[in-house]
Amino acid sequence: MKFRHNIMIFFADLYRVWRRELRLVFRDEGVVIFFFVLCAAYPILYSLIYNTEAAHDIAVVVVDNDRSAMSRQFARDIDATSEVAIVQYAADMQEARTMMMEKLCYGVVLFPAGFERDIISGAQGHVSLYCDMGALMRYKQMLMALTAVQMKTGNGMMADKIKVFTNSEGAVIESKQVAIGNTAMGLASALLPCVLVLILQQSMLLGIGMLRGGGRERRLKNRGYDPMDVGAAVVPTILGRAICHWMLYLIPTIYVLYFVPVMFDFPLNGNIMDIAVMVIPFLLASSLMGQTISVFVNDRESVFITVVFTSLIFVFLTGISWPRHAMSPFWTMVGNAIPSTWACNAYVMMQTGGSTLEQLKESHILLWAHVAIYFVLACLVEKLLFRPRYRRMQQYAKDDPDALLREEYRRNAVDEL
Repeated sequence: MKFRHNIMIFFADLYRVWRRELRLVFRDEGVVIFFFVLCAAYPILYSLIYNTEAAHDIAVVVVDNDRSAMSRQFARDIDATSEVAIVQYAADMQEARTMMMEKLCYGVVLFPAGFERDIISGAQGHVSLYCDMGALMRYKQMLMALTAVQMKTGNGMMADKIKVFTNSEGAVIESKQVAIGNTAMGLASALLPCVLVLILQQSMLLGIGMLRGGGRERRLKNRGYDPMDVGAAVVPTILGRAICHWMLYLIPTIYVLYFVPVMFDFPLNGNIMDIAVMVIPFLLASSLMGQTISVFVNDRESVFITVVFTSLIFVFLTGISWPRHAMSPFWTMVGNAIPSTWACNAYVMMQTGGSTLEQLKESHILLWAHVAIYFVLACLVEKLLFRPRYRRMQQYAKDDPDALLREEYRRNAVDEL
């Protein structure tokens, strides 16, 4: 009978915490902006920025010191690619360098004297590419164009030499590039699926931190007591908040992970149900992580200092720009502790590579492990740090009603009002 009574109390506390958290979210404009407006606007903003997918017709200048039929044909082939457009022939490298400094071009192709002679004599011909590294996308496109033309020219010359033996007009070995998953071979399709998942996590962390800062500010104004506190135990408090955050993020998650890729034609090779099953532990782990790290939040504004700077770090830790296996053990360990690391990689593998939940079982299990670990940590933080801190605040206010506000003024270097 006592056990049944305790169960009833637990679920009653869980419901009261859930209802309280729901009210706090919709009464706080800052939290509404983080939870909903940010999730609605940021994916569209980022997708529009990268909407061109890849750079085309990048301005390039040619310096032809050979002035031969082969160098002219090579230059025409480069100009015929979709990536590069030759805007001018420069007399020498000094003129080409000046044009690049004036942003009239972003690359220089140099044919040295003797280019055709060396190739005809059986020696190796050289073509040099000088790039403006101000944008990696331009460098990548110019290098791809030059490499493609070089391979085409080499294969053509090889085919001419051996066709008398093989009776074939084609190349000895035919190479063909086939894009799998990211058929557009664009930066947006490669980068944005990962960023979309990270937006969900970071917006939730910001909102939870602001909720915690708001709670502390209410206690400062009410002598250590929070008028919105329901007095629930630690476990139902943590679970009630997590369930509330998870429910609130259902619609933003569907919008960010499904409708945004549909609108911008990102890869959609994953099974919707597999993605939904993967997202459940990710949202719970993000909520519990936010409740854990909110120990570093002292007021509403400090959440920007505590959380915002981690966004770029978390992007790199996913391995989107540098493979995780090549990172140092320290950064690999840090990345392993972040839910977005596993969720981002799983989502990209599903949407781009068409992986199934069974194939990503390890990531799914690790996300549930994050839920368990961060649940324990959030409970410990609530029980051992926050609640003793609240009791001390109440004791200070009991001894001196203005002690809390005076300490806050002193901490913020503000003259007392």
